[in-house]
Amino acid sequence: MKKNVLALSIATMIGGLGFSGAAMAQASFDVNESGTGVIQIVPYFTAQDGNATVLHVVNTDTINAKAVKIRFRGASNSDDLLDFQVFLSPGDVWTGLASANAEGRLQLVTSDSSCTLPASVRTDGVTLAPLDRLSNRLWDTAEKKHAQTREGYIEILEMATIPPFRDPAANPTSGTVNPLYTAVKHVKKNGKMEAPCTSTAFEFLDTITDGGVTEAGQAAGATGARLQAPTGTLSASWYIMNVAKSTTFSGSATALALDATSAGTARPVYAPQKAQTASALETADPLIASGVVDKQDFDVPDLSTPIAGAAATLVAANTQAGNLSKAINRFQVFNQFYHDAGLQAATDWVFSMPTRRYLVAANYDAKQYVKGTVFDAVDAAGALVAVTDREANYVFRNLAAANTADNKFAGVPASNITVNTAGQICVAANGQTFYDREEDSVKDGHVVSPGIAKKLNLCGEVHVATFGAKSPLGASVAQSTFQTDFGAGWGVVDFGTGAGNGVPVLGAAFTAATNPNAAAGMVGNYGITWPHFYK
Repeated sequence: MKKNVLALSIATMIGGLGFSGAAMAQASFDVNESGTGVIQIVPYFTAQDGNATVLHVVNTDTINAKAVKIRFRGASNSDDLLDFQVFLSPGDVWTGLASANAEGRLQLVTSDSSCTLPASVRTDGVTLAPLDRLSNRLWDTAEKKHAQTREGYIEILEMATIPPFRDPAANPTSGTVNPLYTAVKHVKKNGKMEAPCTSTAFEFLDTITDGGVTEAGQAAGATGARLQAPTGTLSASWYIMNVAKSTTFSGSATALALDATSAGTARPVYAPQKAQTASALETADPLIASGVVDKQDFDVPDLSTPIAGAAATLVAANTQAGNLSKAINRFQVFNQFYHDAGLQAATDWVFSMPTRRYLVAANYDAKQYVKGTVFDAVDAAGALVAVTDREANYVFRNLAAANTADNKFAGVPASNITVNTAGQICVAANGQTFYDREEDSVKDGHVVSPGIAKKLNLCGEVHVATFGAKSPLGASVAQSTFQTDFGAGWGVVDFGTGAGNGVPVLGAAFTAATNPNAAAGMVGNYGITWPHFYK
């Protein structure tokens, strides 16, 4: 019975997170694979096998500054690996590089002069702290824990607009100067443009408990607040480079923009970058919402934190998570592949599922892992109630019976859901078909290893499926291999073309190859990125 509940609940999530509260006006999103938005998602980062990931975040607003949250999440369970805040000047670009330190843990360094919280990110970079929240007993060595930090995805959230003046509606070009804007606006100093980052201008941010609509002791009125609603002007891009192998992959982040109706009801979603529990901002993260993990201010905002619409309740957070999932729901994923042992060529297909955390998450505090053991807690309004059984393996947001009609993508068969030996939740595709470049094809005939499965099994939050002998990305946390006789071609993974199926997924294909005789005495290394295309 419990096993079926787990499977059906995950299936509901995989189908599109049809959370309760759809009748409430909440943010709806338009998806643009390379545009601007209030949210940017980099579907994959890696610091494995000598790789490093470089991130660029651009504020395309040339009038206002922006308060931005950047969060790296792990490939197994969307664990928050590290997060920090960046304050972008008008027209500013922030860049940072994520790699592995000498111990093998994720670290981030930047030479950018934009302001950050904590300030040490700007001056010293940051290395992932001891893995207090990554206490999975299955990761029984330091190296296994460190490996979990070196792969995943990145979420970039526009928390608020910082206008030059504190009443931009009435005085868009004049009025009371906004001291936070002055602190983050780049000025020329010693012949170089850099932000002053005056520490006193940031002090009020630590007192914000409501997202920043008002400030402590100051009602939003004639003088206005120093933080205003996000407007969706962020864009982002990334590249993965391996210096030793002279290989680079690159791409744009996926932008999620508020639709025209939602944009008019947007609000600031700022929370202090501190370990304290004062923020009123909500999250649909089931470990936090249920109390298994104590929420800290730095945990919010996340992808589910209500950015527009009705009151920012837990039900509203569940609804936003559902709307995001529906926006990136895919019935079929298509791409190309190439592998050749002689050229050391191989291809990785990345399947990133950044909204899956909001229905189900592994509880590392569980005393033992018994497949199928769950704790089901949902009140009459469809919201999580407090979890008292900390021995539950998985905590999840269940779909109340009254809300099934809201979930038009539900229907992944329970038999397609498993939990692997690493404690990662897996969902099997309905099947896949591969074609070579001369119209030959094979359906479900290519074995997916490990094991003898003939259908792709997406384990973890970011799964990498490899064509060839070795993953070009160095993937190891959640990875499988296609054993195929076709050296080159294209394929499609089917998650259900019929009504009621689909998987919220992003990603791309990454191909690397080496030509040992590119020219006399010269070796050529090549990296190619092919974005997924979908139905």
